[in-house]
Amino acid sequence: MPFVRPGAGRLLRRLLLICLLPLWLLAPTAQAHPHGWVDYTVRVLFDDAGRVTALQQRWTLDPMYSLTLMEELSREGDARSQQQKLDGLGGEIIGNIAKQHYLTHVYRGDQALDLGTVTQYTTFLDGQRIEFRFVLPLAEPQDPDGDALSWKVYDSTYFIEFLYDNEIDQPLTLGNAPAGCTADIVHFKPDPKLVAEAAAIDVTGQAPDGFGKMFADTGKLTCPAP
Repeated sequence: MPFVRPGAGRLLRRLLLICLLPLWLLAPTAQAHPHGWVDYTVRVLFDDAGRVTALQQRWTLDPMYSLTLMEELSREGDARSQQQKLDGLGGEIIGNIAKQHYLTHVYRGDQALDLGTVTQYTTFLDGQRIEFRFVLPLAEPQDPDGDALSWKVYDSTYFIEFLYDNEIDQPLTLGNAPAGCTADIVHFKPDPKLVAEAAAIDVTGQAPDGFGKMFADTGKLTCPAP
C-alpha cells in the first residue's frame, strides 16, 4: 500500500497548537482554532461480496488532552474502576460526535454518502494517551468500482486537528478487500497564509464554518473496474 509521510507543513501546524485544553469532546459547542490533535488510523472493511461496509477508526488523543480528561475522570468520586469511567467517557464521546456526522465524511465521486449508526466502540488508556476505537458503518454497502470512494475525517470548527498517525507504517489499511484494491492518503498541503489565519483566531473566537475541512487529509480507495 503506498504511503506518503507528511512533510514540514504538518509539523508547523502541530507546533501551532495551544496546550490549554477544554473538554472539547464533552462540550461540542466550543469553537476556536486548534487546541489539540488526534492521531488516527482507518481500516476499510469489506463484506464477502467485495463491497465496502464500514470504516474502522482508531483515534489517539494527544498527551495533554489525554491528561486533562484523565484528571477530570479521577475527580469523579464514585466506586467505578478507571476502565468503567473510560467506558462512560466513550459513551459520551460517541453520543456527541454522532450529532456531528461522526466527524467523518465519505464520498462516492462528489456525492456524500449516508452513514449508519455506530454500535461498536471502546475507550482505553494506552500509556499516557487515551485511545478511542469504533466501527463506522455506511448506510448502504458500496461496490468499490475504480477510484470512486474517498473520505475525510475532521472537526469542522478546527478546534481539534485530525492527523493520520505517522508513528506507524500503515495508518490506512484494508480488511477483506478484493484482489487489486489499494488505499492511499492524499495529504493536505497547507498554505502558510491559511496556517497563520488559523493561529490568529483568538482562543475564545469562532473559526469560520467548515474551516477544519480545509486542513483535512483525504483517504482514497482504488479497486479494479469491473
